[in-house]
Amino acid sequence: MTGRIATEDFDPFRFSLLYRNVKRLHTGWLALPAVAIVGVLVLVCLAEGTFGGPADFQPVADTRRAVGVPEQARSAPSFPFMRDIVSWMLVVIVITGAVLLHRQWQHLARCLSGLAGNGVLVARDRPRSNLLSRLLRVDRMTAGTPPERALDAVVTRVMAPLERRSAGLLLCLSVVALVLTILLVLGLENNVFHVLAPTGLDEEAKAEWTRQAYSSWWAGKHHIAGHILYWVLAVFAIFIILNFQVVGVIAVYLAVAMQFVVRPSADWLNRDGRYGWAPLARVYRTVVWSNALLGVTLTIVLASLGIDNYGWVAVLVVVYILLVPLCVVVPWLVFRRAAEAARDARAEVLARLVDQRGLDIDSDLEALAPIVAELERCRSARIRPLRLGTASYSTYVVLAVLPVLLTAAQIFLPLTFGTR
Repeated sequence: MTGRIATEDFDPFRFSLLYRNVKRLHTGWLALPAVAIVGVLVLVCLAEGTFGGPADFQPVADTRRAVGVPEQARSAPSFPFMRDIVSWMLVVIVITGAVLLHRQWQHLARCLSGLAGNGVLVARDRPRSNLLSRLLRVDRMTAGTPPERALDAVVTRVMAPLERRSAGLLLCLSVVALVLTILLVLGLENNVFHVLAPTGLDEEAKAEWTRQAYSSWWAGKHHIAGHILYWVLAVFAIFIILNFQVVGVIAVYLAVAMQFVVRPSADWLNRDGRYGWAPLARVYRTVVWSNALLGVTLTIVLASLGIDNYGWVAVLVVVYILLVPLCVVVPWLVFRRAAEAARDARAEVLARLVDQRGLDIDSDLEALAPIVAELERCRSARIRPLRLGTASYSTYVVLAVLPVLLTAAQIFLPLTFGTR
């Protein structure tokens, strides 16, 4: 077995202009802008007379209307900020997503070096080569590189073009976020609050009710400051989503590529409580929760637009459906046998130790006892590189699949919430 390796980290701060100057800032400080955002929202709504009062706060009644429960009172086409619970939730999600993205990048920025320092990534005697390694260009990136520097070579050659194109990446993601925001705002303009329309209205009356509701909406185009603020928050929210996905795809690429140049091991002193794999577990936890957060966001937006109007956010739904398996399932596939490989490698080390000491397994029982005990300890070690708590898995499954199920239900089944 070769010795430990050293490697450069996959550091999103180096190629993203979003958080470049706050890499070392404690993530908690990013919650401070939340106060400013809420303050600006309140001031804008007060200035335009769209804040509303206590009587406008009716989340229970509006939820009952949205899911088709018979109404207790006719829904008025008036939607000041106090009534717009959907926007409240989306603002909280935007802030949470921005904070989570920063935390994820901080974990990524020290993950590989942490794993290497813990000794859980061991250089192969020579990089593996097959069709997939050639397609991923791993063979080309590591050609002529010593085995202990192969992973560093891969990471360096991935990071270099990203750093050179950081401005172009920012521009590209910004343009895509703007386009998707335009679609979202158009969808809201045509469909917002129609799921809350009173029962018994014909199509013409329902369309008129929806127009009045949009006209009264604090973020509608009839209220310029609120409309602009909603645009800014929507663009930023989608920009955050795109950053999650782009960085996630690159990280998955590296996770797959590294299997050709390193093999898994373990820190048998278990200094971090995860046998050296804690840096990876921290990253994966943020990946799971970021995808769950996106699932909640899409669920809220789909429910707000009406599931039959999913086309306005179809791009985000498709991206979600495609990238959730990539970012969540592929890492599990890559590291699912890491524990077994680490145990087998440790068993080989202990077997060689027996041979080196010339111990006889039948007669040197006393001398073999510590080695046998160590072997049993290693075989029973719970090495789970991507370990999440039971609650995390169950919560993630519920939150992550909701938008997929809602969209599929609308496509294949005659379900339309809010139609009465």
